Amino acid sequence: MSNLDNSYPSIWHLAAKAKQRMPYFAWEYLDSGTGMERLVDRNRQALDAVRMVPRVLAGRFQPDISTRLFGRDYSAPFGIAPVGLSGLMWPGAELTLARAAEKNQIPYGLSMVANETPEDVAGQAPNMTWMQLYPPSQPEVEKDLLERSKQAGIETLIVTVDVPVGSRRERQLAAGLTVPPQMTPKTIWRVAKRPQWALSTLRYGQPRFKTLEPYLRPRR
Repeated sequence: MSNLDNSYPSIWHLAAKAKQRMPYFAWEYLDSGTGMERLVDRNRQALDAVRMVPRVLAGRFQPDISTRLFGRDYSAPFGIAPVGLSGLMWPGAELTLARAAEKNQIPYGLSMVANETPEDVAGQAPNMTWMQLYPPSQPEVEKDLLERSKQAGIETLIVTVDVPVGSRRERQLAAGLTVPPQMTPKTIWRVAKRPQWALSTLRYGQPRFKTLEPYLRPRR
């Protein structure tokens, strides 16, 4: 068993460590749901309802959870879901996740509102990168995003739909999270309490929506 397994034997141990390493507003962005978070509870209940029944008295065997999807083989029947603004949790998080996905042969879903571009992420995970698309209202933007993803070598598209109005994430509001971030005295204090995150972000640069930046510039 690896040292990582010994130090963090469950996802809950990893979550506790992550909460210690990132500022309060970043943790609230990652961990919170919408409104009273009833859907978070329902998702948990749905996962808990899944039962795995072991086969016994069948002799020795080697477990194999590999699967094939869209003409490609994966080592497991799951992957890394797209999460926007991952760079807020840790600088360069998308690139780190992409490398892990490539190494372990599981898909990595890159959010359209990520802090890294599909070109850079696909360079780290050329065989495992999937691209998420919230269909934009401008057809020319959608066409360009699809072309960029294709040119980067991404073969799988995740088309995402959402509610027609913006959700109200109360924990994020209470944490003072804004886009772009506002450096209030409270925010500065929370950043100062996480010096490793602060120094890493200072070196790497403030999180930016690099994929969408070309489409957000003022037109002349």
